[in-house]
Amino acid sequence: MAIVPSHNGSPFRLKKYPLSDDVLGEAATAEEAVALVVCHLSTDLGPSVAGTAEQDG
Repeated sequence: MAIVPSHNGSPFRLKKYPLSDDVLGEAATAEEAVALVVCHLSTDLGPSVAGTAEQDG
Protein backbone atom coordinates (compact mmCIF):
# COMPACT_ATOMS: atom_id res chain seq x y z
CA MET A 1 0.00 0.00 0.00
CA ALA A 2 1.04 3.57 -0.51
CA ILE A 3 0.21 6.86 1.15
CA VAL A 4 0.17 9.81 -1.24
CA PRO A 5 1.26 12.89 0.71
CA SER A 6 -0.98 15.88 1.20
CA HIS A 7 -0.21 18.99 -0.83
CA ASN A 8 -1.90 22.36 -1.28
CA GLY A 9 -4.59 21.44 1.24
CA SER A 10 -5.51 18.11 -0.36
CA PRO A 11 -5.99 15.07 1.91
CA PHE A 12 -3.52 12.22 2.27
CA ARG A 13 -4.64 9.38 -0.01
CA LEU A 14 -4.29 5.65 0.57
CA LYS A 15 -3.72 3.56 -2.55
CA LYS A 16 -3.27 -0.18 -2.96
CA TYR A 17 -0.44 0.47 -5.46
CA PRO A 18 1.60 3.69 -5.66
CA LEU A 19 0.89 4.45 -9.33
CA SER A 20 -2.73 3.29 -9.46
CA ASP A 21 -5.72 5.60 -9.80
CA ASP A 22 -7.74 3.61 -7.25
CA VAL A 23 -7.95 5.48 -3.95
CA LEU A 24 -8.88 3.26 -0.98
CA GLY A 25 -9.40 6.18 1.37
CA GLU A 26 -8.46 9.71 2.35
CA ALA A 27 -7.26 11.22 5.61
CA ALA A 28 -6.74 14.76 6.87
CA THR A 29 -3.53 14.04 8.84
CA ALA A 30 -0.51 11.75 8.51
CA GLU A 31 -1.55 9.97 11.71
CA GLU A 32 -5.01 9.26 10.29
CA ALA A 33 -3.44 8.03 7.05
CA VAL A 34 -1.26 5.52 8.91
CA ALA A 35 -4.27 4.33 10.93
CA LEU A 36 -6.16 3.85 7.66
CA VAL A 37 -3.31 1.72 6.28
CA VAL A 38 -3.31 -0.42 9.43
CA CYS A 39 -7.05 -1.02 9.04
CA HIS A 40 -6.45 -2.30 5.49
CA LEU A 41 -3.64 -4.72 6.40
CA SER A 42 -4.36 -8.42 6.00
CA THR A 43 -5.01 -10.24 9.28
CA ASP A 44 -2.58 -13.01 8.29
CA LEU A 45 0.27 -10.64 7.46
CA GLY A 46 3.60 -12.04 8.67
CA PRO A 47 6.69 -10.17 9.82
CA SER A 48 8.75 -8.15 7.38
CA VAL A 49 12.10 -9.61 6.37
CA ALA A 50 15.11 -8.30 4.49
CA GLY A 51 15.50 -9.38 0.90
CA THR A 52 13.28 -9.95 -2.11
CA ALA A 53 10.69 -12.54 -3.11
CA GLU A 54 13.19 -13.93 -5.64
CA GLN A 55 15.65 -14.67 -2.82
CA ASP A 56 13.09 -16.89 -1.05
CA GLY A 57 13.63 -19.45 -3.83
